Amino acid sequence: MLTLRELKRIVAVPENGTNPPTAKQLQSSEVLVVNENLEMDGEIRVYSNGYAVYRACGRSTVFPVHSCGDYFYLSDCGIVHLAGDFFEGEKWYLRLVLEGEDRLGRNQEERERNLSYSAMSEEWAEIVDGSESALEHLVRQETVGEMLQLLTEKQRTVIQKYYIQGKTQLQISEELGISRPAVRDSISHAIRRIRAKYPFGACRFGYGAECGVAR
Repeated sequence: MLTLRELKRIVAVPENGTNPPTAKQLQSSEVLVVNENLEMDGEIRVYSNGYAVYRACGRSTVFPVHSCGDYFYLSDCGIVHLAGDFFEGEKWYLRLVLEGEDRLGRNQEERERNLSYSAMSEEWAEIVDGSESALEHLVRQETVGEMLQLLTEKQRTVIQKYYIQGKTQLQISEELGISRPAVRDSISHAIRRIRAKYPFGACRFGYGAECGVAR
């Protein structure tokens, strides 16, 4: 069994301040040291220059192996800290998968936040310039209310905090005492449920990340 400690001895340490290569650049120009296929078509790869590529659900992220040290996560008892030494003697990919998941989560949250703010800004501009009548605005608001009624109580709470109150997924996870992936899943499931009944409703509601943008 190859451990993380042994892997770090094999691969190089990237220089500080250098921009990470893309997954395509790594695949075409670097030597693959080790890889592991994961569930749901996921994969983790490590190259000789010290960079790892994590892929899951059609998305990928690149990060240096040697940056994976201590790990923090949220549980029912609060924030749990696992020292980097905890993973050094374990299978090489365990800590790297956690790192990859966290990075994909942060990247997705940033994309959703930017798209959501953009949609809200455009909608506000429409109202200000008078292109939407008061009646049309009222009808749309009632439709949003109907959409929310399609959701479970948990999904409704998460959606309101995320899109209406403008809170981040991390803030919501801390407030509700659930993990950030659970928050992300609640948002995705809620949007799918809305789109099943309102094919274009999710776009009108401001869910930019679900309106034709790859996740």
